[in-house]
Amino acid sequence: MNFGEALDSSVIKKYKTFAGRACRAEWYYFQIFSLLLAVIVASITGIVAGTNIDPDAIRDLSQEELTDYLVDSGSFNVVIYSTVAISVMLFLPSISVTVRRLQDLNITYFWALPYFITYIMSFYVILNQGEENAERLNSISSLVFIVYLLVFAKKGDYKKNRFGENPLEKES
Repeated sequence: MNFGEALDSSVIKKYKTFAGRACRAEWYYFQIFSLLLAVIVASITGIVAGTNIDPDAIRDLSQEELTDYLVDSGSFNVVIYSTVAISVMLFLPSISVTVRRLQDLNITYFWALPYFITYIMSFYVILNQGEENAERLNSISSLVFIVYLLVFAKKGDYKKNRFGENPLEKES
């Protein structure tokens, strides 16, 4: 499965399908797509938001003062809200491809619960950046995501399992 096929499956055809199985490539390509989309949208909105800043006002500020100025000015709230919007749009496809990937490994969908919880926590982290609790939750979310990255590196069952046929065999 290539990048285009994985996105077609996870974002368009099976974005709300929890039954069946998803191969490694589908899950990993979806994660790469999500990251790239978030970076591109945040970059574009950051550039647009940066055009509203007065260069004379920030010329002599230290790094900390500049950070405080940018946060307090609200110019970069559009970056935060665009990131949240992307996360909301990709919420259902992300959960469904994760459940199907678990099922490919012959693991019950209940193991998607930590992923689901950390996905919800990420909204809090994005909206409350810089707070101590947000930093802790971000660390926990990152750790859970790394565990999923490692677990999902394992090949799925070659033959039919209790969740369906091998997703790679159906295409061949």
